[in-house]
Amino acid sequence: MFTKEERDAMRQELLESFKPKTPPPKPTAEAKMQALRVAERPDEAIMQDAAKAAKAQLKMAERWRNRRQEQEAKEMAEWNDPRARYQRQLDNWWQLQRDLEATLDDGYVQVGGFREPRRSTCHRGKGDPDWGL
Repeated sequence: MFTKEERDAMRQELLESFKPKTPPPKPTAEAKMQALRVAERPDEAIMQDAAKAAKAQLKMAERWRNRRQEQEAKEMAEWNDPRARYQRQLDNWWQLQRDLEATLDDGYVQVGGFREPRRSTCHRGKGDPDWGL
């Protein structure tokens, strides 16, 4: 068993361990700049990193250029295809028809001789699962 003094010391030590510790002070701007000056790398390492970055950037630019050229070639081939041209004409005509019908539609329909607002569903009764949607 422990003596009263040992128990009190252990208790005090345990209580001290639960207290929040104060964070270390934040470094000042001057200290940060000094740390950067001390940690400067040699010029050769900086030049090597810059060369690697430039090569990677050129490689990425070349890849994007190739992709763009492939896409342009694909679009030009599709544009010159007669079937695609006919489909574009049909799509254009269809969209014009839809636009014309939309301008003529006032949102009402004739039901049993009465004008009623158009509903998005065909269900009309409260027993239907989507009533009120």
